Order: sequence, then C-alpha cells, then structure tokens
Amino acid sequence: MKKADRKYWDPRMETLSLEEIRLLQEKQLKKKVEFVYNKSLFYRKKFDAIGLRPEDIQTLEDITKIPTTNKTDLRAMVGRCLEEGKKPYAEILAVPEEQIASIHATSGTTGIPFSVPLTVAELTDRGFVFTGEFLARNYWAAGLRPGDIMAYMWNLGGAMVGGGNHIISQGACSPASFLTLLPCHVGRTDFVLRTMKEVGATAVHCTPSYATYIPEYAEKMGFDLKGLKIKIIVTAGEPGPASVPGLRAKLEEAWGAKVFDTYGAQAAILPYECEFHTGFHVQSDINILEIIDPETRQPVPPGQYGTIVGTTLSEFGEAFPHLRFDTEDRGALLYDECPCGRTHPRLASVPGRWDDMIKVKGYQLHPNNVEKVVGETPGCTGEFFIIVDRDDLGKDSVLIRVEYEPSVSDVKEFQSRLQHLIRKAITLKADIEMVPKGSLGGEVFKKRRIIDIRTEEAKKKFETAIKQAAQRGIVKPG
Repeated sequence: MKKADRKYWDPRMETLSLEEIRLLQEKQLKKKVEFVYNKSLFYRKKFDAIGLRPEDIQTLEDITKIPTTNKTDLRAMVGRCLEEGKKPYAEILAVPEEQIASIHATSGTTGIPFSVPLTVAELTDRGFVFTGEFLARNYWAAGLRPGDIMAYMWNLGGAMVGGGNHIISQGACSPASFLTLLPCHVGRTDFVLRTMKEVGATAVHCTPSYATYIPEYAEKMGFDLKGLKIKIIVTAGEPGPASVPGLRAKLEEAWGAKVFDTYGAQAAILPYECEFHTGFHVQSDINILEIIDPETRQPVPPGQYGTIVGTTLSEFGEAFPHLRFDTEDRGALLYDECPCGRTHPRLASVPGRWDDMIKVKGYQLHPNNVEKVVGETPGCTGEFFIIVDRDDLGKDSVLIRVEYEPSVSDVKEFQSRLQHLIRKAITLKADIEMVPKGSLGGEVFKKRRIIDIRTEEAKKKFETAIKQAAQRGIVKPG
C-alpha cells in the first residue's frame, strides 16, 4: 500500500516530461500497430486498401497515416459479420475466439450497442491490476485515500458503461487500488441510501444524472443526505460538471461534497479531473488522444476544438482493439502544466458531440448552448429537452421544454425572461414551454437533449416513447 500523504498515486508516471511521454507512446504505438495488423482482419483491410504497412508507422506524426474508424464503420462491420453467419465482432477480433471469456455491450446512446468481447486475461488478475491502476490515479487525484468507502453505483449488467463491466468494479478494489468498494444497484435508491449510512460510505461514483436524482429522492423521503459521510463524488458516463454549467455547484450544494468529473469513450480510458478542475488529465501511457478537424480530418492546434480521436495503447482491450477511433465527441487538448504538477496533456471540457448538432432554418443548433442558459439561470432545475418539428408547409419549428423550481412564483414572467436568454444564446427563434419540477423525469442513465421529429417515422417513434414513459411514470403527460 502506498503512503496516504503521497501527492500522486504514481509519481513517476504522472510527472513524465512531454518528451518522455512521446518516446513511450511511439514505442507502444509501433507494437500496437503491428499486433493489430497481424491479428485483426478489420484493420488489415483498412491498411491494405491504402497500401499502408505496419513499418510505415515509426513516429507519432505517422499516426495520421492510419485511417480513422467511427461507429458507422463498426455498424457496417457488424452487418457484414451477421450476414455471413458470424459473431458480430468476428472481423475486428484480434485473438482466437476460444479466448473470449465474456461479452459486454456498449451503452448504445447514439445508436445500436456493440458487442465487446473480453479475454480471460482481461477478466482476471491482469485486467484487475490494470483497471485498478488507472482508477487509482483518478480517485487519488480526487482526494480519496486508504480507508475510504466508495458507493459504486453502476448496475452489474451487460453494458460497458460504468460498473456494467465487472472488471472495473473488481479493479477498483483490487490490490492495485486502495478503496473499499460498496457495489450498488441503480434504481434501489432507498436501499442504497440506507446501506451508505450503515457502512459509513465516504465517496460515490455514478452518472451525473443519478447524482442529481438522489438528493431529490432523499428530500421526498425525508432522508438527511448531508448526514452521510460523503466527501467526494466522482461522475462519469455522460456530460457532467466539467461541461454542464452550474452542475458542479448544484451537486456540491446538494451533497455537501466535492465533485470530480471523468471523461470516457471507446479508445479514451478515463481522463480525470484533479482538485484544480483545469480539464481532464489524459492517461497518456495507455492512450493517444488526437484532436482533428471534423471536416478536413487534419490535426488542429493545441487548445482548438475538434473531434476527439483515440488510440488505446495498453494490452487491455486486445480482443477489440481501437486504432484512431473517432469518438465524435468535441474537445481540445491543453499542454501547459496544471497547477497540480501532473504533466500529461489535458482534455478541455467536452461540450457535446458533433452529431448532436443539427441544422434548423440554416442555423446550427447544439443543445449545449441551451444547457448553458438553463444551468446558469436560478429557478431552472437543469432538466430540459429540445423538439425540432416541421409543419405541413415544410417550415421548421423549435420547442424547448424546461423544468422550473417550485420557488418560481411568476411562471409567465420567468418564461419570457428565459426565452430572451435562450434566443440570444442560439440566435434562433424557439418556443419555450415551462413545466413543473419532475415533469421531465430524473433519468439515471444517459440523457438525450435534442429530438428531431421532422419525419413522420421519427414523430411516431417519439409519440410512442412519450406514451410509454408516461405509463411508467418517468415523464408526466403533456
């Protein structure tokens, strides 16, 4: 066990010079490229199609020679495999099929989920030690120390997100880490609160949505949330306090605890926040993150926003490797040294996905512009969603439903003021509909902020989904 007064979990690795990081990444990249080319038919086809060979990749600059891969490519690959009567991951698989010990799914937030195979090694000691190590850096930077008890609020189901893969839950309490783990099941909030109180939990790891929902639930139940010993909340799985204005302050006030956000995507293994909240510290020894222009596909300068492209360097994920995977998330890389002393590049707060942005009346509409207004305006709960529709004459319309707090006395005046603020933010006329707190549902998984129903098919699906949600009590009809 490492000393509790140590500033960093891994002082040497977390304070490497940029040149040392570069040399380490180049060595690992060459090894990864050779392995993937020789073992994965999917990547070998990509390389061969443009005459690229593993020996052509010698430096970090050479990585741009490798074609990017995105979810559209993976969906096409899955379709080919299924048509040929194979497993959905057969083409990308980089290990013999008999080595597959477990199959998990991605969350499917932006489309169909992908089946992700994992090997025996990833599910046993090597996987536990590896995940325990990179999680330990995250938790240590947040201020957690040996003796802390973390309520790990992720369902142990099939999805890769959060604790859906038991590698992370086991890795979090492996010898490589230092915490006592309290696995919790999302949805049994009364049980979760009672258990946290009984064992004296000091930390929570969950989605921002669930971290928002629990205080509301506790208030309804008359449970004193601040009577718990929770001092640290680590969020992950969806846009959180680092990119949603006002959310950090809201959560810290509700819990009486400090909040630390985490970014995660395929091929981007948990960049994390430190106490200075200057962006997400990239774990550069296991990832290469690039920022490229979504149109030109060329690298952008440091500090400039573009789409995040990730390459996983570690042996973890060997069955389903990622070379230059386009996450389609927006971000920027910062190379100046953080006040905490960690030297790896930092990922600036991720303000959403490029594919969340849609064109309406010639304008680009992104939900984060609305989220900023809603998050910074007192009287809003923070819950909203945008509906883009089209009338019989082909004219687009935008409706934004926003929840308001019970403390708002003059709803009409508040609606008028909010409409003016949102109009300035999105430079687009939108109708604002105010709904009472609780009308839009306290989702505990990933949120979808913008709904485009400009086709009849999309409109029918949306209407059906709303009816089903109302029947289950997730949203109120209207």
